[in-house]
Amino acid sequence: EPPLRPLRLFERPEPIKVPFASVPDGPPHQFTWRRALHAVVRVEGPERIAMEWWKQDGAALTRDYFRVEDAEGQRFWIFRDGLYESELRDEEDKPVPANWYVHGLFA
Repeated sequence: EPPLRPLRLFERPEPIKVPFASVPDGPPHQFTWRRALHAVVRVEGPERIAMEWWKQDGAALTRDYFRVEDAEGQRFWIFRDGLYESELRDEEDKPVPANWYVHGLFA
């Protein structure tokens, strides 16, 4: 059975602030989106979505998606852009923390 997709998918993913995750590649315990703090109480995932390896152009092409539910019952489709400290590098070739986004909302 294919993975669930959100009822409302944003044309452009919106950035969220994630203070930390329990494990480097894991989902956040909480995040801030549109100036509201969301405490995560349920998680499904990750579901890794990546571009075909032969089309990679050096950009961060891997996303780990999670279906998360907050304490209010709102469900989000969030992702981490790039693999944790492996794909994203600064000008000195040091790992850069990945950014997080909300890409959609479930009903």
